[in-house]
Amino acid sequence: IPLIAIAAVFPIARRRRLLLQSDLGIRPAPVGEAIIFLLLYGGWMLTTDALTGWRGPWDFTIWRQSPVWVDVLRVVAVGILGPIAEELIFRGLLYAFLIRTRLRVIGTIVVLAAVWAGIHIDYSALVIGILFIAGVLLGAARFRTGSVLAPILMHILWNFYAVW
Repeated sequence: IPLIAIAAVFPIARRRRLLLQSDLGIRPAPVGEAIIFLLLYGGWMLTTDALTGWRGPWDFTIWRQSPVWVDVLRVVAVGILGPIAEELIFRGLLYAFLIRTRLRVIGTIVVLAAVWAGIHIDYSALVIGILFIAGVLLGAARFRTGSVLAPILMHILWNFYAVW
């Protein structure tokens, strides 16, 4: 599913006449700002987990019981491809569409953070709230760096921590 979503972004962008670098933000992020956002995001992730325990116990039983190829697929799908797909859609396509509306920057970041947190409906309200703030940080990173790559790296960091 993430591969299909990633592949769908590019024809949609082309049809909407969106430019990959400027509109979707597919370009290098300034390293210093990207590191700052990775640290902020990692701090939010670790602090909220320490305070609420949203991640759950560190139980590696599922990893030891499943074949290595299943573990590799889990890491690739949830840890890498999922974040790439979600960020290309939310902080790429949807950001490019909404930033030009009356919402402007702050409205776009907040709306996308709310929708993104809302799609994680299988989590508790507390975790959805934590994800909303995480979404605001992802949107702020997209705006400040002009790149979708910083939010992708931030999201990969979160998913690796959450799934491991």
